[in-house]
Amino acid sequence: MLKIKTSDFLRDTILFGITILLMFAANLMTVFGRAEAAVDVLFFAFIMMNVAIISSLIVNIRRDFALLIFVGAYNILLLGRVYTSWFGYHHKLLMLLEADDFPKLFQSLQIVALSLFCVYAVYRAMGPFFYRRESAIQTKGIHAVTRNDLNPIIRQISAVVLYISSVPFFYILFTSGLAVLRDGYLSSYTNTASIPSAVSRLSMFFVPAFAVFLATLPGKNQMKLPLAVYGAYMLASLLTGRRNTIVTEALMLIAYFVLRDSMLEKEKRVLKKRTVAYGGVFGIAAMYLLQLLALIRAGLDTDRGLGEMLVSFIDSQGASFRVVVQTVNHIDLFNPSTAYWYLFYPFELFVHNNIVTKTLFGLTPIIEVQNTEFVRTTHNFGHALTFMVDPDRYLSGGGFGTSYVAEAYVAYGILGVVLVSAMIGVIFRFFSSLLTRSWVTIAFGLLALKNFVYIPRNFAFLWVTEVFNITYICFFVGIYLAALLIAKGTHARSLSHARGGWLTWEEQP
Repeated sequence: MLKIKTSDFLRDTILFGITILLMFAANLMTVFGRAEAAVDVLFFAFIMMNVAIISSLIVNIRRDFALLIFVGAYNILLLGRVYTSWFGYHHKLLMLLEADDFPKLFQSLQIVALSLFCVYAVYRAMGPFFYRRESAIQTKGIHAVTRNDLNPIIRQISAVVLYISSVPFFYILFTSGLAVLRDGYLSSYTNTASIPSAVSRLSMFFVPAFAVFLATLPGKNQMKLPLAVYGAYMLASLLTGRRNTIVTEALMLIAYFVLRDSMLEKEKRVLKKRTVAYGGVFGIAAMYLLQLLALIRAGLDTDRGLGEMLVSFIDSQGASFRVVVQTVNHIDLFNPSTAYWYLFYPFELFVHNNIVTKTLFGLTPIIEVQNTEFVRTTHNFGHALTFMVDPDRYLSGGGFGTSYVAEAYVAYGILGVVLVSAMIGVIFRFFSSLLTRSWVTIAFGLLALKNFVYIPRNFAFLWVTEVFNITYICFFVGIYLAALLIAKGTHARSLSHARGGWLTWEEQP
């Protein structure tokens, strides 16, 4: 039975109570026309809400770690610039945050605050529905894992596919990197590279193969080479000038190991206090280097101190708040009868580009390039908003990006924000007991987790088409059938015992 500790209840009541009072006071100020003061109060309400949420999550940090990552990403990607502008240049708040006036800035902050609160509230509300699996992790440990005698075979097949597909995958990666070095970073958004079809198709198995490999919960020795290959990909992705790949992949791996550790005895865990301390230092160094990369690709001065570089990193990453602000600024320019298409654009893109659906319905493929012809017909919210606000920036390859918060608000107003945020809360609760499920579910979950870490700066439903695409589904079916065929000629059960116990970090032969 789910029990609530008195101390947890008291803490949440006090912290969230203060948050609600501050938000009520901020809204009351707007009634009396004091929008600027209301923005100040709402800002502190947001800080208090973050304190309340984080204080609640760290109590069960291993279980709630995935959501904790989301909260951190949400604050950096959607509020980073708000924080740096607030504490550094408060007198220039409207200009730096690109709001037309204080009432619209207040509305934008309120929408962002509402979304985060809904994610957390639904996450907590879903606790009873996942209690059985979550409690099994605490009481049974590694025995809470779903066992499958085919897993050792699936693990070996996925590793082989990973190595083979890495060749075309790295070829495409280095081709893109050379194009960026030759033509500049923004050219990757305005030009498309020509890659042989066979090379492109084979490379598609690289990412799902690694997800399947992790889903079989390999031992330490089995993990070394595949992790090294995937780590090389993460580092090589920086050649393309895009920083989000290495960050989302790294956060997915950290969450994976935290979830594994929650099933292990203390002495067998990978992430210990010393590891966390080293990770904190490495995280600061990583932010410095990532911002250094951003300055180099933009041709800006890199002679800056550590503190200035970290502030610059938070400010640049937090630029996605402008998507929400500019949406509020220009909300009257969107056609209410067709605005919902922006929310569901990933599905439109999938239907037009999938070989089966485009042939069946006679559709024209959608090729995303930044030009006038494309933007006048697209429902890609990032393209449409950037062109609406700054056409010259758009046509030169620049852009604001998108955010699920803005897409949901344009499509269905506050109700849309609440519903999409609730969906995110449910899915993160699902992640809390992910490793107790089958290898297929774990693999899909790990692929989805990367998308959800970045969803504050991404399409609301892109994760559906990227995770549950036909290539991945066929690959998973194929790898399962191959394992069944191999198992017929071997003793899968004996092989399972020979490979060692599940989820132990003991050395295995």
